[in-house]
Amino acid sequence: MTGNIAIRQTGVFRWWFLPSWMGLDAPCVVSVWTWAISRAAGLTWPSRAAATMFLVVWSIYLSDRLFDVARCKDWSHATGRLRFGRRYQPLFLACLACALAGIVTLLWNGLPAEVLWRGVYVALGVALHFLLFVVPLVFRQRLPGKEVGVGLFFALGAFACLGATPRAIPMMASVALLVAYNCLIIAARDAESDLINDPGAASRWWKTMPRDLFWFGLLLTFVEAAASLLADERGFFLAAATAAAMLTALHHAGRRFSGDAVRALADFALFTPLALLAMVFVPL
Repeated sequence: MTGNIAIRQTGVFRWWFLPSWMGLDAPCVVSVWTWAISRAAGLTWPSRAAATMFLVVWSIYLSDRLFDVARCKDWSHATGRLRFGRRYQPLFLACLACALAGIVTLLWNGLPAEVLWRGVYVALGVALHFLLFVVPLVFRQRLPGKEVGVGLFFALGAFACLGATPRAIPMMASVALLVAYNCLIIAARDAESDLINDPGAASRWWKTMPRDLFWFGLLLTFVEAAASLLADERGFFLAAATAAAMLTALHHAGRRFSGDAVRALADFALFTPLALLAMVFVPL
């Protein structure tokens, strides 16, 4: 009975929504693409750095969900994931506590000095982004453009773990564009809810976004596909082109799915490096 009540209150439930509803989609996505960059660029990715990045990103998304629950103005227009966060708020608080404890433990046991310092610089940038685009403490209203900032910090997460080399920088730029595109597609589908509950959402200031995103997706797919033919990192850019094509197709058909389904599918589209791993004839 309790489970049925939870399903009704959070909308149409699908088991594959859970990674998104629990905030696990973001740390999984950044981990997959950081792994892909490390393999393509021949860079070492320390296991402790990988675990720390996963927990840091998860803790950010858990905190963001709790903040969104606290500031939601109209629950009749809230998304399923937001209602899920409201109903299971104690679970989110427990997960956040575990993630923070894990981060402290990993830092106590030591990270490579260069990874630690790069992580500090990125953390300062994330904090500034949070103050400007998430919590309106600096200005009265949140600034527009948070989706682009999310893409940037996913790429900087890879930078914190791997450093920046001439081979890695173009791939990090691809990750930034793909994640920003992912966020904008989700924002376009959640426009009705965001107009009420998210003053900084792209749908409020980018009036032609649904049309523009389709053409941007085609352009991004073409650029990534061209890079897969011209660059040495063929597998990486092929994965990026495939992800861009899948996101573009999802955006085109987005109105056929619920907002929660689009969010989950958009995140799954960013797992293309894992699919290409099975194709042993395509080296990253």
